[in-house]
Amino acid sequence: MRYNASMRLLSAILLGKFVAFLTKLFKLGGGSAAPGLYALSIEPDLVKKLALKIPKNVVVTGTNGKTTTAKMLAHFAKESNLKVIRNHTGSNLERGIASTIISYVNPWGKQKFDLGIWELDEAAFNSVAPKLKPDLVVFLNIFRDQLDRYGEINTVLKRWQETLKKIPSQTKILINGDDANILELASSFKGHIQKFGVKDFKIVGESIVHKKEQENLDFEAKDVKLNGLNGSTFQLKIENLKLKINLPLPGIYHIYDTLAAFASAYHLNLPIRRLADTLKTYSPAFGRVEKLPFGYIFLIKNPAGATQVFETIAPNTKSDDHLLLALNDNLADGTDVSWIWDGEFEKLKVQSAKLKVICSGDRAEDLAVRLKYAGFDPKKITIEPDLKNAFRQARSGLKGKLFILPTYTAMLELQSTLAKSGLKKHYWEESD
Repeated sequence: MRYNASMRLLSAILLGKFVAFLTKLFKLGGGSAAPGLYALSIEPDLVKKLALKIPKNVVVTGTNGKTTTAKMLAHFAKESNLKVIRNHTGSNLERGIASTIISYVNPWGKQKFDLGIWELDEAAFNSVAPKLKPDLVVFLNIFRDQLDRYGEINTVLKRWQETLKKIPSQTKILINGDDANILELASSFKGHIQKFGVKDFKIVGESIVHKKEQENLDFEAKDVKLNGLNGSTFQLKIENLKLKINLPLPGIYHIYDTLAAFASAYHLNLPIRRLADTLKTYSPAFGRVEKLPFGYIFLIKNPAGATQVFETIAPNTKSDDHLLLALNDNLADGTDVSWIWDGEFEKLKVQSAKLKVICSGDRAEDLAVRLKYAGFDPKKITIEPDLKNAFRQARSGLKGKLFILPTYTAMLELQSTLAKSGLKKHYWEESD
């Protein structure tokens, strides 16, 4: 029986590696999901068996900010000379975790890592997190997202609570202390929970608002100053330690991600004071405030995240800038695109009649209708479903910056277009 189990694991790893080779050879993607999907069909316990060989594992979940938080924590760990493995392509279902592990282990499942950092989809968390046996779990936030897959917030929250009851009490849990919904998790866990948050801010419904009534926070950002698209500065308070943080990412929402990363680093006993200076060399994940020579890419995927992006870029948009929005309704995006009516596109409207706006993606027409009701002049909106053509049109005659706001699969398609044109590497080839 033991021999059969070993052979099954070996076969799963070899198959996964072969599928990964084929996907890259024929340019079918980066091998971020398919290898794990096939390998798990042979050995369903692959993730459980191989993750146990990693000394420490961290799980990051939530509606928004998973990739940014995980990448920043990986940056801190590597600056501390730790060898890190993580699902850096953003494939955050079990097959994505399996694909990542398969790509790094030898055929017998052996590898040498100090730390595993895993971002998990809101639903996948419930089945995958227990298999990873995490030393630390981070809950970032919970907003309405892909209602066709997850259901409403209370459904996701109830399942998280049930899963937390199964997590060992010695596991460290970090939660967003400004999110009233996330705070409900505290009653479901047997062990100790710590909170992070931003002074005088609170998450109410789908928005981050000024509000002085607040939980006692273990990790807090104070004296926040937003510097447009250049980022922000704030004071980080951890127990008796106070540090000035210069964050190269814009928006309040990225401050929450940064707090979560620092709080995680603290629990991993990393040198917090020294790591604050390493943010100078931190670069965002693909599509997450990604800076290009001619503009920016901001991923939008649900009402809360989109609205926060709109609030960030609107004050920095000028009359000679161009705007490209791309809306898809594939499974990874969520097939229900009615969320665009809850996103506050009104915040994005620029008064200048010269602004060039292009709507693209499978649901380009729906997007154009939403912009019309947000106050945009329909005569100034171009509808081009083909993203490659839309991108070409968006760059045509560009004198200012191009702001690209795609949903997830549109972002992946755009990444491919940029890579083929030599403007950047494929996302799976980028340094983590």
